[in-house]
Amino acid sequence: MGEQGRRWSAFTEADAAFTNTLLPGLVTELDGYGLMELEGEGSPVLDLFRKAKGPGLLIPARHGGHGLNCRDALRVQSALATLSPSLGVGTMMHHLAVVSFVEYLRVHVGDDAPQWALLASVARRDHLLASASSEARRGSDALVPRTTATVQEDGGYVLNGAKKPCSLARSMDILTSSVLVRSDDERDGTVALAVIPAAIEGVGVRPFWRAPVLVAAESEEVVLDQVHVPAEMVVPGGRPERGMDELQVRAWTWFEVLACGTYLGTAQSLFDRAAHAPRVERRALGELAAELFVCRSACERAAATFDAGGAAEDAMTEALLARLFVEERLPDLCARLARLLGGLAFVTGPEVAYLVSAARALAFHPPRGVSSAESLGGRFTGAPLDLSIF
Repeated sequence: MGEQGRRWSAFTEADAAFTNTLLPGLVTELDGYGLMELEGEGSPVLDLFRKAKGPGLLIPARHGGHGLNCRDALRVQSALATLSPSLGVGTMMHHLAVVSFVEYLRVHVGDDAPQWALLASVARRDHLLASASSEARRGSDALVPRTTATVQEDGGYVLNGAKKPCSLARSMDILTSSVLVRSDDERDGTVALAVIPAAIEGVGVRPFWRAPVLVAAESEEVVLDQVHVPAEMVVPGGRPERGMDELQVRAWTWFEVLACGTYLGTAQSLFDRAAHAPRVERRALGELAAELFVCRSACERAAATFDAGGAAEDAMTEALLARLFVEERLPDLCARLARLLGGLAFVTGPEVAYLVSAARALAFHPPRGVSSAESLGGRFTGAPLDLSIF
């Protein structure tokens, strides 16, 4: 929000400084633009993220990345989303693709497998990953991908399917997708992970996103139409009937924590504005700071539990607790911050209304709040955590 000379508040300045050091100059550059410049078509946010070496944040250090743990990734995600919610959403999906790939390789291939070189290349070349994996959905086939990979005589595969919305659709360098293998041998019906160069023939992008918010996240439809890939681009896995395995639980735990941090960035952006507004009501600001603090602390607790290792289900439980709490509190928190800023701030520029609207999108990511509450209730009465909610 450079045109308004916004300063960071005491609530957000530490994360901003941490991020600006880790990704040299990125926060400073972003802060030189107005919010609506960063959020609309033609936004520079993804190019600036690449330039600052952001794509390697969650890639293990031994493969050329920063190797951030979940708690530090939460700090970066929250700081970037405070400046640009679209950047937060787009990079959140990049990180999900990265951690899914990392977890997949850890489980299904050895440490010397050639696929690790691809991750090193992502970090070295600052490539962006998009995920065309199946939409999370409930039901008996919830873990069965809709994208298919048909084995060919030469050992390669032909991929067909689509994903909408798919963030980073126009800026992606690599597309990852869970696929259902079709074959005449024992591989038929197994789930694999395909890693696809975005420029390969048969990968297309169609317009899909028509909402006026989060446009710069580039969430369009990605289509795979007879995409031929060699065998080494498809990492074999197991059968979906076993349910959500540990690698999926770990990847979705990452997602829930980073999603909360991303959308809390909208509230933090409003809070920073309120903290530096003339004649702000201090008592109201303090009450809102307390609520924002509790939301953020819940996310940090979940991230710390994940980083400590242990049972994947325990980390997921805390991530869902944080997600449920943040999702329920965030709309009211943003509305009250907008009210604290006053009618003049609301009507003389688009930023306040935009941030209030963008905050609502957390509810549209899986799982649904009602389902999470039911699953958590079961967990605390002694039942296993119900992961069919995804």
